Amino acid sequence: MSGFPRSVVGAVTACVLVAGCAVSREVPPGVSVDEVLARQGVPWASYQLPEGQRLLYSPQAGQVQSFDFDASGQLVGVEQVLTRKKFEGIAPGQWRAAEVQQTFGPPARHVADGEKGSVWTYFFQEYGVHRLVRIHLDASGMVGRVDFADDPAADQRYR
Repeated sequence: MSGFPRSVVGAVTACVLVAGCAVSREVPPGVSVDEVLARQGVPWASYQLPEGQRLLYSPQAGQVQSFDFDASGQLVGVEQVLTRKKFEGIAPGQWRAAEVQQTFGPPARHVADGEKGSVWTYFFQEYGVHRLVRIHLDASGMVGRVDFADDPAADQRYR
């Protein structure tokens, strides 16, 4: 890069450093839980699943990456879960609070609504627009409905 001005080299270096912090390093399928922990560090959340284990990492606001392992502890998939498509897969009347949390991690906001239940809020980006999803749970923990909206406080949240 010696032919480029120092300001360009500095900007590219800063961009690479920032991107490296914001996005998980590539982790190939088949690596062990211990290898992922060594590469990624302590997960934001961890769940035991009937068929294995799930580790959730949140590299930056509005992102949660799910690392799924089979029963033998081998990585079978990595997925960004805070997406509209993934949230639209929540079936009211069929999903329970535990399923929501195992899929998306703990909510960014949790508001109890008395005997009616609670509302869990998650923040995400959709085509560069800051959005939120509210998941309404009844008193038994069953999902009643899922609402999407623009995030009115995005400027403060993503600074």
